[in-house]
Amino acid sequence: MKLDFVRGHMGGNLIILLRGEQIPAGTELETAVKLMGPNYLHAHEAGILYPGSRPGEIEVKIAEPSVPCFISACGGFTQVLGAALVETELGSYFGIDINRKPVEVMLLTGCGPTELKIDTDGQKVLRIKTDMDCFVRECYERGVGAFSYGELKYMRAGKFLVINADRFTAAYPGLDFVNWNQKTRDILQTIQHDFMERTGEIEPNVTLYDWHPEQGGDLRVVFPHYVQDDFFEPSCGTGSVALGIAVLAAGELSHLKPAESGWLTLKIESGGGIELGGPDITSLEIKAGTEWVKTAFFSHSRVEITSIGTTMLD
Repeated sequence: MKLDFVRGHMGGNLIILLRGEQIPAGTELETAVKLMGPNYLHAHEAGILYPGSRPGEIEVKIAEPSVPCFISACGGFTQVLGAALVETELGSYFGIDINRKPVEVMLLTGCGPTELKIDTDGQKVLRIKTDMDCFVRECYERGVGAFSYGELKYMRAGKFLVINADRFTAAYPGLDFVNWNQKTRDILQTIQHDFMERTGEIEPNVTLYDWHPEQGGDLRVVFPHYVQDDFFEPSCGTGSVALGIAVLAAGELSHLKPAESGWLTLKIESGGGIELGGPDITSLEIKAGTEWVKTAFFSHSRVEITSIGTTMLD
């Protein structure tokens, strides 16, 4: 099997993009998972792309390797795709008008329509803004609220387990969110297993954060989704949206004042490795009521296309 691909990352969140018509029907998940493995292209997620029924539309299937399964949404995928549509031949292939200001694309995802607005300078992407409203709705449909395990109190935001790192270390002294020693991994794995049993969630999704920024942001984060297999995402779009939902529900946003329009922007430090925080900034723009996020957009400060080519599979 000969497959064209584009590979890129969003702050270390590794994504590969594939053309759906090149993959035999019924083998999409198997093929994507194999390509994400360390012997092939190595990635955290893969996006399989199909032409939509209207100009500017792309139908997508997003594959995740740890379960493995198709997932409904992936913010890193949308950011890398946005860059690829402008900076590679992928935009021409899907009939995207890259001369518009901004470039507008509608993705048809598992959770619903997802709009991208891409600011450009010639054939260089300046910023990709992803409308995450369908994922926000999915989070509330699945459930948002407080959970506890022993002395630790944490939040659920949809399929995400969201933990304040200060509360985590208060409940379990000696945790290490830089090197991730065995004690830290074992405790998180136990809490995650309990969370998934209680909620019925089958995908491992963890957001770990604190309010101790080091790069001028508001808070910092890492996404240790599946520590037993070293599946850490330095950046994660859906995880960042889940974080915004969780900290609002937990009453942790009272010190930040929204603009007169009602919008609030959270600058989230992430990227670069498995440690908490990082050199990049995820910008999460939310419009919220007293307890609910009504709408959300996000963008990331570092999105890069790293390789384009053809791969062979038996």
